[in-house]
Amino acid sequence: MKLSRRTKSILVLLGGLAVIVLTWNGLGKQYPQINEWLYLPERLYRTLRTLMGSDPVASSLPPENLPWQLTLVKIVVTVALLAGMYRIAQKLFVEYYTQFRLLFRRNQILVIGINQKGRALLGDLKNTHDTTGVAIELNAEHRNAGALRREGHLVYFGDATQSTVLQDAGIRSARFMICFLDKEQTTINVVQALHQITQKHPGKYQVRCFLHIGNAKVSAMLQQSDYFEDEKQNGIDLRFFNHHQMIARQFFARLPYDYAQNMQDPQAVFRLIVFGTGPTARALLVQALQVMHTLNPASPDIIVYGANAEQMGRELAAEYPGAAMVSSIKFMTFDGAYEPILNELVIDPPEHLVPVVIVAFDDDSANLKLSLEILHATPADVFRVYVLNYQNDGLNALLRSRQSRLNRLTFFGSLESVCQVELITQERLDITARSIHEDYLQQLAPQQGSISESEAFKQSWDMLNEQARDTNRAQADHIAYKLAMCGKLVGTPEQGAGVHGALSFTAEEVQMLAQVEHARWVAQRYLAGWRYGPQRDDRRRLHPSMVDWATLSEPEKQKDRDVIFRIPYLVPDKPGRPGDSGEPGKQGKPSA
Repeated sequence: MKLSRRTKSILVLLGGLAVIVLTWNGLGKQYPQINEWLYLPERLYRTLRTLMGSDPVASSLPPENLPWQLTLVKIVVTVALLAGMYRIAQKLFVEYYTQFRLLFRRNQILVIGINQKGRALLGDLKNTHDTTGVAIELNAEHRNAGALRREGHLVYFGDATQSTVLQDAGIRSARFMICFLDKEQTTINVVQALHQITQKHPGKYQVRCFLHIGNAKVSAMLQQSDYFEDEKQNGIDLRFFNHHQMIARQFFARLPYDYAQNMQDPQAVFRLIVFGTGPTARALLVQALQVMHTLNPASPDIIVYGANAEQMGRELAAEYPGAAMVSSIKFMTFDGAYEPILNELVIDPPEHLVPVVIVAFDDDSANLKLSLEILHATPADVFRVYVLNYQNDGLNALLRSRQSRLNRLTFFGSLESVCQVELITQERLDITARSIHEDYLQQLAPQQGSISESEAFKQSWDMLNEQARDTNRAQADHIAYKLAMCGKLVGTPEQGAGVHGALSFTAEEVQMLAQVEHARWVAQRYLAGWRYGPQRDDRRRLHPSMVDWATLSEPEKQKDRDVIFRIPYLVPDKPGRPGDSGEPGKQGKPSA
């Protein structure tokens, strides 16, 4: 019978413990006087010699009147042997000890890899949640292993692409498993290992596995698909995420706080000047199309600069054919000459134009260089500069201490801000989205003259497919923008939107915000691949409500108004507390 690594570990630990107990008791019987405190160093010394292969009774006990100097030497040597044995055991038996501790872990979080991302995730567990996790690492000599163990985390060495390693590491008793690796092929191999587990042991697992996919579009398609329904039925729920999308969502969550005053201007047009065409810049562009809908329907006006900007434009058109229907987007080749761009588009802008400069190249050093050059070239406080700085959070902290002199410079997208368990699992981000959907289910009722809703959207949140969840998330993300347009936004980006006291909207504000909500909903549909059709067809993604507000039917307009009526029940009465649906509001626009 072939023994597993866990079984072998337990047998080795029990064998070592048995040797110690038998030696300790045997010495007490062989030398009765050794049970006295006087001979405690001798007893420890002989026990250690036994573990090292020596005979514990090879010599007689020392006399009682042994000089104190020799007794002190014996104690020092015993301590040195203990230290040496500890180091040897640490090297030889750390795997066995880790396996032993894994037997008693429940609801742990598994993290694959202890590279920079893995260490940041485990650090977030320790610092934010005051708990520890379990890491699976292929390289037994990884330099981060010792530091993570000192923090209390368990590090299990093995190949996570092997199903046996995942099982030995405790996936059966895990709450989450997070695979945030640089190599996408390794992630795919982990998925294959999970598939093998479900085939061999169907129904024995109950764990959500979050797997990073480098391509944002592929990640979204996998997340919204039903390709892995068999694994889900067998207890392993595969979910996919992309850190570029997470950065973009975080970035635009803070924007209404920075521009709350500008958003109250019904004529304000936000002009986003984006330097960069990499994955993060592309995710920022898509998120801008999702949420940057304000009182002025011409906003936002987006211009993208990069060495291969035209190629990015073609790829965006292929991936999101409806993007051109949402906003004006220009793709311009950038050769490093930024001054003409600033002079034409940013410096001394026309009235009601609000420039937002985003530097988001793939290289942090290039981003810092360009952003500082822009600040020096435009000494007047006329616009903010947002700088992507992914790898170096220490630099962020250093420059934040000089915030009085660099008050126009804002860093975003640091590794530490992305590697947070609550963000990856979306437990924190989905609080308001979940409340929106639960409130919708409570108020769901047939409306005469309204367009029938898809059955896929009439499920509980846990049973809801990912595409339906995304519609609720998009609506939740825009609440802060709506509050800013009415001058009712308080709190900070870290706390989230909130109000002081009772929140209410005037009839004019409801009508105004309902039009904005309809524009946002139409944009979200275009980006999801929907288009106008006289009859709703979920399979072909056709919807009759994808028209201008003026031609929208009155029942559909009322749904948009009801979205606004529901906001007071979804926003906490104070910033910093999670949203609570509370008492149900009026019938609102469904997530579908």
